[in-house]
Amino acid sequence: MAHTKSKAVLILYTVCFSAFFASLSQNIYSPILPIIKESFHVSTAMVNLSVSVFMIVTAIMQIILGAIIDFKGARIVLITGILATAAASIGCAVTTDFTLFLIFRMIQAAGSAALPLIAATTIGQLFTGNERGSAMGTYQMLLSVAPAIAPVLGGFIGGAAGYEGIFWILAAISIVLLVTNSITFPKDSPTESMQQAKGNVFAHYKSIFTNRTGNVILALSFVLFFIYFAVIVYLPILLTEHYHIDVGIAGLLYLPLALSTIAGTFLFKRIQAKIGLHTLFIGSNVIAACSIILFAVTHSVSLVLMALTLALFGISMGVIPPLYSTMITNEFEHNRGSAIGMFNFIRYTGMAAGPMVSAYLLTMMPSARSFSLLGLGFAALSFCLLPPMFSPQKRTKQKKHHM
Repeated sequence: MAHTKSKAVLILYTVCFSAFFASLSQNIYSPILPIIKESFHVSTAMVNLSVSVFMIVTAIMQIILGAIIDFKGARIVLITGILATAAASIGCAVTTDFTLFLIFRMIQAAGSAALPLIAATTIGQLFTGNERGSAMGTYQMLLSVAPAIAPVLGGFIGGAAGYEGIFWILAAISIVLLVTNSITFPKDSPTESMQQAKGNVFAHYKSIFTNRTGNVILALSFVLFFIYFAVIVYLPILLTEHYHIDVGIAGLLYLPLALSTIAGTFLFKRIQAKIGLHTLFIGSNVIAACSIILFAVTHSVSLVLMALTLALFGISMGVIPPLYSTMITNEFEHNRGSAIGMFNFIRYTGMAAGPMVSAYLLTMMPSARSFSLLGLGFAALSFCLLPPMFSPQKRTKQKKHHM
């Protein structure tokens, strides 16, 4: 796609706000879980299921939609996804049957799953070099903001208008995005390389798994997001049971992590044009590993020290996702939709596995030891995978691309 710079920037912010909406629709739901339970008269397990199915469907759709984008183009996937999200949001708002609510929630997940995927692949098409890294930073910044403000909005809207109010607002935003993207998002068609790959999806994904850089990023992404969500779900337990803090106040202690993540994305946008990707890769992984180990040491000792280590971890979580996304799009120019889709699938799988497996670990050993092992494991994996990824030839190639 050939576009003027102003047109490219308009498309960038349109798809980034669409991705922001996808993250908003996922995270705005958490505060209203008690309202859902009471309104539908279902068990806590069934309410939690409505959260899990959203994550599972979102993860699976990354693989499916990634290939469709490569073979059919992004516009048809984008418009269809927003339509599905709008219709499913209306369904969630009007239904009184919990089974139907779950089905609509799954459709909503399938539709919104397309939005961050298309944002990343579109950035890969519109921008190159340092501009691509900066655009990825903008994309990740909006994704980072959504989890910080969504629970606040969800609690406010849910308290004022019930769960129905939240889904009506999501439906209204979907319609606005549908109109905006219909006007601004360019018509596209599969490239010649896409057509050649059509009909052989397995070979398409095989090229990703046989690529060393792809393997490294996918492996580290799974482990990192596994750890991130292990920390997220452990925090309320720690704050209420160990520090005896009220649940309402405990929510405020997520702010150091949320705000520092946003700061990390700003940092990435600033420094990615000045520092090579290999240097950022090493530095951000080291900071992430150290902060996890420091969290293991400090979390039960001092709230202040824990908040500082969470802020450090948040900075690394602000830098790493746009860094990994940039590296993926650089590595897979001709099948970036499938590559980003697989990257997102692995991330979501780590998010889903983190809470479950970490809960088992915490029953087997003290929390300090559990998080220390996770931090050391991530550090060891980063070190073991570094040599094949950044050979002298590879560093030279990346330096030329960066300049």
